[in-house]
Amino acid sequence: MLQCKDINKISELKNGFTHRWLEPDFISSSLKCFTFSNLCSAVSQVKEKGYSFEWIMTILLSMPFIDATTVHSMLNGCVKHQVEAGKDTFYRLKNNPGICWRMVLWLFAAKFKDLTGKRLDQDTGLKCMIFDDTLIVKTGKYIEKISWVWDHVAHKAVLGFKLLLMGYWDGKSFIPLDFSLHRELGQNKGKPFGLKKKELKKQYKKHRTKGSFSDERAEEADMSKIDSAIKMFKRAISQGFMVDYVLMDSWFTCDDFINAVLAVKKQTVHLIGMYKFVKTKFLYKEMMYTFSQIRNMTGKAKRCRKLGLYYTEAIVEFKGKTIKLFFSKQGKNGKWKTFVCTNTKLSFIQMIEIYQTRWTIEVFFKESKQLLGLGKCQSNDFDAQIADATITMIQHILLTMRYRIENYESMPGMFSEIKEATVQQRLNQRLWGLFVELMQIITNILGEIDEQELLERIFQNDQARELIARLLNDTDQNKIAA
Repeated sequence: MLQCKDINKISELKNGFTHRWLEPDFISSSLKCFTFSNLCSAVSQVKEKGYSFEWIMTILLSMPFIDATTVHSMLNGCVKHQVEAGKDTFYRLKNNPGICWRMVLWLFAAKFKDLTGKRLDQDTGLKCMIFDDTLIVKTGKYIEKISWVWDHVAHKAVLGFKLLLMGYWDGKSFIPLDFSLHRELGQNKGKPFGLKKKELKKQYKKHRTKGSFSDERAEEADMSKIDSAIKMFKRAISQGFMVDYVLMDSWFTCDDFINAVLAVKKQTVHLIGMYKFVKTKFLYKEMMYTFSQIRNMTGKAKRCRKLGLYYTEAIVEFKGKTIKLFFSKQGKNGKWKTFVCTNTKLSFIQMIEIYQTRWTIEVFFKESKQLLGLGKCQSNDFDAQIADATITMIQHILLTMRYRIENYESMPGMFSEIKEATVQQRLNQRLWGLFVELMQIITNILGEIDEQELLERIFQNDQARELIARLLNDTDQNKIAA
């Protein structure tokens, strides 16, 4: 319906995906930026024997960058003689019911927010929480929790899951925050989930401890997507994510979600969503009307030349809440669309421009499926399906950070953060401090080069960078030995 989906601008990741990003040091440099070792320490206790969680995760995150679609193809490909671990090592990690994959994804998203939030040259754009679902097609009927789900695009049922995603737009980039996998019961009571009883009986089943991370994700499969989305939203707000608007399509826009958004106390959050419940009545001019009746009462539609849309609007009361209804159509004979907005001060153009940000989640689905293989996991274990989707989303966050640094952020700002992170993490803070002071003295004497520019040249020089790293590592070892 929206005709101004600036695809070239929003679909940045795919346009910027170059072979240079597939260099061997990409994953290591990206993980260092996210202080991966510290993030892994939160879940390292689940892997007490054998290979560490950090080591296995590093390899799994590297798979798209070494052109490996599965663990089997990876171990028989370019890393055949570099990785001693067998395929079962990676499968056991994915199947591990003790790993809180929601927390792993959350740590990466929070770190992304922390890194980009420190930028001095950051554009203070509107921050949006976006909800939508996508179809994850599967081929195995014996995959745990699998069902036939309705494809609204093809208008037919297909075997797979519905992946519900909550994403975050900070004004420049979209990143995934949380997700859940769902199945659909269907209307045929004789074939629950669209499967024959024999097929359902043969489906993979796994014993899970009540209340465990694994059990929580498995129960989400049968939860209402709206209830799951509201829980995600409340978790994000409680964890301190600042949001200006919550954006959703007509499937998620409902009374419960409006109440959840307006109930936020610590910050002002508004909701914009399409609306489709034709029988719902709103209080307008002291009488109760449906939105189609209200639209007919608002008079002749105005034409927005900028967007090429006809529109009209009305401020109404809905269950004690004051909201604004926008009615829009493409051309004089177009089909009317209804938008609900809790911010009654917004104009039609402002509302549409904000709502168009919702398209970024559609771009994420497309890029993640095409570039990173979202939903390609072949395991029968539902825990492995959750793990694989989480890993794909972390890969997308890493790529988004890489693209953002190379295209938006200034190089001096980036090296300033590297300097700060190094000071915080290393034991030899004094040595680093002396090094920085030496740089300042040199720049003051020369007077022709900026301190940040000098640091940038040093870090871009492989020999200089290796020498500094060796010096700092030797100092660390001497301190530990002492």
